[in-house]
Amino acid sequence: MEIYDVVDEDDKVIGKTTRQEIHDKRLIHRSVMFFIFDKKGRIFVTQRTKNKEFYKEYWSIVLGGHVNSGETYEEAAIRECKEETGIEGNSVFMESFKQRIPEEKENVKVYAFYTNKFPKVDSFEIKQGKFMTMEELNDVLKREKFLPETKDLLKILKNFKNEA
Repeated sequence: MEIYDVVDEDDKVIGKTTRQEIHDKRLIHRSVMFFIFDKKGRIFVTQRTKNKEFYKEYWSIVLGGHVNSGETYEEAAIRECKEETGIEGNSVFMESFKQRIPEEKENVKVYAFYTNKFPKVDSFEIKQGKFMTMEELNDVLKREKFLPETKDLLKILKNFKNEA
């Protein structure tokens, strides 16, 4: 059973509970998102499957997950990256933001990972994934549905000095 910390607007832990209760009651909790860059500086972009809880078959410029109770954001980013892509390595902190959408309330920290191999994604969660240049991504953004946080993530990406 997944247990997450419940936090306040200032990210102070005020309790802990199950994933189910967090989502049912729309409690504020912690999550991580991460960009994956290849050595050419391209971004790994994925399309979710029909199996996802929210935003089925939408595209995303990040991967991510929840922070377990007692875990740091960085520990969660490293764990999630390994679990979701098979990529191990150091994370680079990019920025924080608060996501408040109808489905969830999350305090989010965003990281970057660099790789010289193609990520191994779970076909139950990811329909497809590919590395894209910013030009290619901008083209796909015009014709596909992307997750609601994409606009905020693009600002973070623009402000980040990618040193691939």
